[in-house]
Amino acid sequence: MSGCYLHPHTPAVANCEDCSQPVCTVCLAKVNGKPYCEHCAVNRHQQSPFWAGVFSLFVPGLGQFYNGDLGKGVAILLTGWLILPWVYGVIDAVLTAQAIAQGEREATTVAPGYIILAMKIGVVGFSCTYVVLVWTLVSFIFTASGLWASRP
Repeated sequence: MSGCYLHPHTPAVANCEDCSQPVCTVCLAKVNGKPYCEHCAVNRHQQSPFWAGVFSLFVPGLGQFYNGDLGKGVAILLTGWLILPWVYGVIDAVLTAQAIAQGEREATTVAPGYIILAMKIGVVGFSCTYVVLVWTLVSFIFTASGLWASRP
């Protein structure tokens, strides 16, 4: 390996994943377990298992969108009201983000700003859905038990 492209007298320790420039330890920036030069690292973000879990906890499937699994995210979003897919989605989002952060899986992530926007929209929509589902369930239970019967 030759010298660093910014510091020619310093030996390079890796090549940038994007531009293939040799980089030394000073210029090296690791993002999701892969080496980048300082210029290319600016366009990348470190995957966070914590935020993947938070996103998926508040809106089912949003953690999958954050990790770049769009198909899985849509499936979990549409079945999240069943609770079990929602729990699976939280666990899967965290484990997938960990794999991306450690470099075990390729990152096809969405920018965090779009995730925050989707979370704001999704929380409102999902909250309305839950209120309707809970109200329907409570009224069904009370009606079936005779506690909420319409009397003449």
